[in-house]
Amino acid sequence: MLYQHYSDALYGIILRILKRQGDSEEVLQAVFLKIWNNIESYNESKATLFTWMAQIARNAAIDKRRLKSFEMDNNTSTFNMTESELKTDERFSGIDIKSLIKDMPEKYRILIDKMFLEGYTQQEISDDLNIPLGTVKTRLRDAISQLRDQLKDEKHLLYMLFLM
Repeated sequence: MLYQHYSDALYGIILRILKRQGDSEEVLQAVFLKIWNNIESYNESKATLFTWMAQIARNAAIDKRRLKSFEMDNNTSTFNMTESELKTDERFSGIDIKSLIKDMPEKYRILIDKMFLEGYTQQEISDDLNIPLGTVKTRLRDAISQLRDQLKDEKHLLYMLFLM
C-alpha cells in the first residue's frame, strides 16, 4: 500500500536528480527498503510522512549521483534517451517547477534550479556561486515560501512538500 501510494512521486524526485531510468529504479527500491527498515525513526511532529520519505529519496539519489562509478558511467553512456525513457520522464515529471519559478527574481531561480533540479546541496551552492551559506539558506527559504503561496490551491501541494 505504501509503495502504491508514494512510489510515483518518489520516483519522480529520484529521476529528476539522476536523469536515468535504470539507476532511478534501483535507487527507488533501496529507498523503500530504507523506509521499511527505519520506519520507527519517523516522527510525525517533525514532518509529514511524505516529506520524510521524499527527503530519504532525495538524499539517496544525490548519494548515487556523487559516486565515482556513477560519474564514470555517466560520462561513457549515450546521450540519446530512448522513447520509453522520454515517456517515463514525462509521466513522472509532476509539477513543472521551471514554469513556476520563471517569474521569481533571478537570485531565487538560480538557487531553486541548482538545489531541486540539479541536486546540489546548500553548501555546494554556496561554494559554486560564492555566496555565504546563510544567504543561500535564507534565499531558499524565501523562494520556497513563494512557491508554496503559488501552489496553495494546487492538487500537487503534497508532492511539493519535499521542499521543506
